[in-house]
Amino acid sequence: MTQDKALQLIQSLPDDRLPLFAEQLAAFLVADLNASAEEPPPAFTESRARALLRSADVAGDPVLRDFAGLLEQPPAQRVALYDLLGDAGLVDLEALEGLAAFGAASAAARPAEWAALVVAAFSWQRQYPLYQFDPDLPPERYSPAGQILARAAHYMRRQVQRGATERDKLARQLAYRPRQAAGLSEMADNTPIAPLPPHFRPPVPVRYPEVARETLRIDPDSEPEPVPPQRGEPLTISEEELPPERQPERMPPITISREQVEPTSPPSPVPASGVLMPASSASSRPGLTVALRQMFGNEELKTTKLHVVVQEYPDGPGLYGLQVRVSCKGIRSFVAGTTDRQGNFVAELPVRLHEGLTYDVDVTWPRDLGGEVERKAITLNADRTRFTLPFYHRSQPAG
Repeated sequence: MTQDKALQLIQSLPDDRLPLFAEQLAAFLVADLNASAEEPPPAFTESRARALLRSADVAGDPVLRDFAGLLEQPPAQRVALYDLLGDAGLVDLEALEGLAAFGAASAAARPAEWAALVVAAFSWQRQYPLYQFDPDLPPERYSPAGQILARAAHYMRRQVQRGATERDKLARQLAYRPRQAAGLSEMADNTPIAPLPPHFRPPVPVRYPEVARETLRIDPDSEPEPVPPQRGEPLTISEEELPPERQPERMPPITISREQVEPTSPPSPVPASGVLMPASSASSRPGLTVALRQMFGNEELKTTKLHVVVQEYPDGPGLYGLQVRVSCKGIRSFVAGTTDRQGNFVAELPVRLHEGLTYDVDVTWPRDLGGEVERKAITLNADRTRFTLPFYHRSQPAG
């Protein structure tokens, strides 16, 4: 089923049948995913789906509450069902039209369990059994089960954060359009009548005059004459053509004197500011704290942590090995490093005790993502011990 058929399916359901269609679709997906269970699995209810999303730390109570309140209106239900059919790949489900027809012919529906439907839909896309989900043992963030819950939470946030103007525009496109049955007169006029012999021409002509059968003749008894192979002159290589052998060239021995080993001056102490990167390489300018102290004189400075998160899209996978540079206006020194495998970069920076201090953060995207340098400014103060600054390459996952 294509996306156009999904559009026609949503348009064929009246407003009072949308919750029943959602309920029947959720029941079908749960039964299909739990068919391989050896023992009777626990019922996958709305409360179990909500507890699973909360325990996995992908959706909090505000998101779940706003999502449930939004889907109390039929226009929002139409938009949510249409997006779910496309995002979870349910447009290819063979039983989808049958569920819609059953919903149109059944009685009034109960309140639909939307959170259970969303989790079941994305689990069906990956063919992950629902009985393996346990709210007491939430899956890891980047495991297959964790990615399913993350996609379900991202779908809910997208529905909640969508603007009212855009939602009303989509709802008008998806509005209910009843199908009108054709009358007997229209059916009689539009139905072609098959002709009866001998009043029609045979579909296959007897002869094709444009084909000359005498053009090509094949004699099965004739054998082609063998073609003898042609041999060329043999290849010969003389000694004069070979390159001369090169003797190895020996270099003088290497000697190291005591003056080259011992340092001429004691190393300068490294200030407290630096980059805290346990899993990635980072470089810093030790003169950043010294330069700030010289700028502000005898004013007391404290330190706070700046957490830079670089991801492909919000709540998406982190980007590894991206160059991050933190600088302050008027100071030549800076702090630089690379993101770890989760896309994190943590730097400990000095701040003024009673006033904020603004830093510029530059992230260099790789060549396959554009190769540009994105800059953001953030003001740090001594009231908090940690600040978070996110960088996203795009606002949502690729469709």
